[in-house]
Amino acid sequence: MFRDETAAVGLPMRMVVLTIVGMAGLAAMVTFIGDVNLVPKTMHADITGIDSSTTSSVLHVDNGIKNVNIRVIDVDGRPVVGATVVIYGLHASASGVTDSNGNALVNIDTSSIIVSGEGYLKLSAKASGFVNYQNDFALKVVDS
Repeated sequence: MFRDETAAVGLPMRMVVLTIVGMAGLAAMVTFIGDVNLVPKTMHADITGIDSSTTSSVLHVDNGIKNVNIRVIDVDGRPVVGATVVIYGLHASASGVTDSNGNALVNIDTSSIIVSGEGYLKLSAKASGFVNYQNDFALKVVDS
């Protein structure tokens, strides 16, 4: 049937080499894809206190610096380390970064807040590998 068998000589060896190279390439791609975090996790941020008080959830405007404690956790309740948290609105803004326990201390200068009666400050949190968190009514502000 075949008169010239020179093309078939070495064919099995070529098939084995190409199979090994292809499998090595496939293994490298699977390893790379396995290391990439394709689906970001969700996180949640809460204001846990103002000026060392864990019961206060209202910020009174009195032309002073207020220390706001914020905790950021993931969906499993574990702290999110290195998250950037920002409190902003009503002509004021302040930010901080979470520590190894997921806590951040943000210092807000209430003298820059402009509010008549009451209003709300927004809270956002961003961290690598997580969906950005946003709360438009995080902290109630009351004109003293």
